[in-house]
Amino acid sequence: MNKFIKYLLSILFFTQISCQEKKDHQKTKTMTKYEWLEATSAPLGYPVDVYRGGLEAADGEFTSLYSGTTGGSWGEANRGMSNGNKSLPNHLHVIWVSYAEKIFYEVDADIEYDKIQKLFKDGYFVPSTSKDNPQPRKENYDQIIVGFAPGGTVVIWLSGAGRQQEVGRYQGKKITIPQTEIDALSPGPQKNMFDPNYQNKVMHEFGIIPKEVVKANEGKPIPYKQWDTYRQKYDWRTQFEFPNTGITDEVDYYLLNGEHEFLFGDQQIKEYKNIPDDLKWNSNKERAVPKKIYFSWFESKEIYEGTIIFDPQEITKAFETLNKDNQKAQIQILIRVNELRNFASVKLIKGKQEIWLKNNEITVN
Repeated sequence: MNKFIKYLLSILFFTQISCQEKKDHQKTKTMTKYEWLEATSAPLGYPVDVYRGGLEAADGEFTSLYSGTTGGSWGEANRGMSNGNKSLPNHLHVIWVSYAEKIFYEVDADIEYDKIQKLFKDGYFVPSTSKDNPQPRKENYDQIIVGFAPGGTVVIWLSGAGRQQEVGRYQGKKITIPQTEIDALSPGPQKNMFDPNYQNKVMHEFGIIPKEVVKANEGKPIPYKQWDTYRQKYDWRTQFEFPNTGITDEVDYYLLNGEHEFLFGDQQIKEYKNIPDDLKWNSNKERAVPKKIYFSWFESKEIYEGTIIFDPQEITKAFETLNKDNQKAQIQILIRVNELRNFASVKLIKGKQEIWLKNNEITVN
């Protein structure tokens, strides 16, 4: 190949690179921004602190997740400081400390930008709470929640009024922060994260973890697989039996994997014909095991409501037991309200198999 041809090829190559860089620059320059707030989450009893890092966007925009100790419950938004119109992230890079383990973790991973962008763009519908405007209400996701669980488990959810949806699960790795870096830190929150005495106070003295949870966890190993177990989805439906042939008005599912959704019951489906199928309470959809179910129903022109909070271990074990033989068969959650409308019984049914759930917190009125 002579020098002239080589020269032409090199010019063509660098021209293509230049054009691609120009296209990439134009693409990032015109990224659509959405209004959202960042937040963190951790399982009850396993608080964390973000040492540094956060969510990164393709146009260089950065949203820090450093905002103080995160406790609460898995999937529950905790903290957040920079609400506003921002680019959506495509990368997560965070270093955090798990106080229960006294371990620092790092996650550095691309996240599902296309999925996040579509969900923000499309929004979703929930049952209206307005009597004057009872049609399905359009809502938009307005929070990106990053959850940190023991073992380096990381989960991201999008959240808004009446809905929360998982968009990805990631794995962090254990790291050791150099002592020189620790020594260079000024006295304060970041340096405290490395102090064993401070770590112990987070777990036992600051009130971040309820005393009954601290006591229940004493001497028990950390259930590292639990948060991935919660992500397992099943084909299940709820079946209600109300006094006097009452019918559902609204049904809300709160799931163990941190997701939740508010759905229309039969009374509203009957009144408003344009409700999409995926908003109906008995829509065909695989879901994680429920943590809580709220329901309201109409009976003789009166409306009643109930809430069932399940024992996570009991209901998870019941689902696993029923799913062993035939994973394709649907599981029914039968909720039967008594004649006095002050109690409800719950059992799982799959074919001829039945499992009563006895450790529920039930409120009916």
